[in-house]
This record gives sequence, structure tokens and C-alpha cells, in this order.
Amino acid sequence: MANSLTLLDEALRIGERELEALKNGDMDVADEAAVERERLISEAWAIRTGDIEDELRQKLLKMQNVQLLLTDELKKLHASLKSQLLASKKKSSGYRGYQKSVTRPGVSISNCLDRQG
Repeated sequence: MANSLTLLDEALRIGERELEALKNGDMDVADEAAVERERLISEAWAIRTGDIEDELRQKLLKMQNVQLLLTDELKKLHASLKSQLLASKKKSSGYRGYQKSVTRPGVSISNCLDRQG
């Protein structure tokens, strides 16, 4: 059975893999890594012992740094997605405006015939 420190070391490695997956846009791998990382941290916390308290604290501080990096990367992805959605909405709105401005040939011809006839 693994001890808390070993589990946290593994959680750190998985956190780094999760960060790399986020940077590469691989959300499936990032999601799986996040779930596994959470499981390992919970398990490490559940089996912690008082004799390794200082080492455990150091590992948790490293984990906190990884979490900050993950949060920053997720904020970047969120901002990117938001700008893409806004651009798509703007483009869609422009297409609707263009569609409204284009006259239908049948309506145009009948309007001309009514005026001339």
C-alpha cells in the first residue's frame, strides 16, 4: 500500500500531464487526469500520518503551485472560447443582416411591374 507522499508524488505527475493536455487542447485527457489527481489527493489525505507532516506540507505546497498553473491555463482557454463565441455571434448577426438586405427576385420583379404597368 502506498503512503501519502508517494500518492502526492503521483498526483503531481498527473497534474503536470493535465497541464500539458490543457495546453495542447486535449480536454478528454485533461479531464481524466483531473479526476485521477483528485482521487490520489483524497486518498493521500485519508491515510496521512503525523510523522511525515513537514514532507506532506511541502508536497501540498507543490500541488498548490500546479493547481495555480492549471487555473491560469483554464482562464486562458475560457477567454479564448469566449472570444470565439463572440466572433461567431457577430458573424452570424452579419449574415442575418445581409440576408434581410438581399431582395428576392420574384418580389423585385413584381414591384417593378406594378410601378410600370
